[in-house]
Parts: sequence; C-alpha cells; structure tokens
Amino acid sequence: MFDLESEEEKKETEKVNKDNSDMLKEMNDELKDVNEVKFSNKLKSHPVALTTKGDVSIEMQKVFDAMPNDMGIKAQKILEINEKHPIAEKLKDLYKNDKDEFKVYTKILYSEARMIAGLPIDNPTEISKLICDVISK
Repeated sequence: MFDLESEEEKKETEKVNKDNSDMLKEMNDELKDVNEVKFSNKLKSHPVALTTKGDVSIEMQKVFDAMPNDMGIKAQKILEINEKHPIAEKLKDLYKNDKDEFKVYTKILYSEARMIAGLPIDNPTEISKLICDVISK
C-alpha cells in the first residue's frame, strides 16, 4: 500500500487526533466492535470508513463469517472519520455540548461505515429509529 500523505499532512492529522483523543476514546468505548477510532485525511467525500490493521481484512472477515462454523477470526477494525467533512465539526460540538446525541451520532456513523464496507448492521431497527430521531429534530 502506498502512503501518499506528505509529512505535513501526517503531522496535521496526528495533531487533530491528539487534540481530540478524549472524544475518540469515548467513541471507541461506545463501539465494542472497533479497535480504534481516529480522524483521517484520506477520505474524499464520505464522512467515515472502516479500515483494518493486522492480518485479517474486512473482506477476509466476510468470508470467515459466511462459513458454517464460527472460527472466531475477526478483523481489527478502525473507524476513520474524515477530518475535512462537516460531520467532524458536528461530532466535536456534540461531544462538548450534548453527550447523549454524541452517542447517537457515533452509532449511526459506525453503522454507515459498516454498510459502506459491506458488513451487516447488528440492529438495523435501532439504527433506523436513531436516524429517524435525528432527521425529525
């Protein structure tokens, strides 16, 4: 994999992650299935994406999940948030001013990242309700 980030971009992203480490940790704690939550400058238009670290990719996890016996092999998922997307500022604002709504956005964004990656959503009814609640405000 090519690393196309400049040193300046890497330092800027590291600073954003460090400055928001408490918020990112709270998101990570809320999402039991994620190994890490971080800001990224690699995303173009999507607000979030799931990536992995380690030997098992998301595509490999899909294959393992489709097997008849549960082998217990899971990808180490990273939720990446597009630091340039308006949702990044919204999350920062909610973290400071409305922790309950912050948790709702965390769940919705993680579900969005799972859908984009082609993974199932654990509780689609709950996510649908959360989306409706956010839209109707």
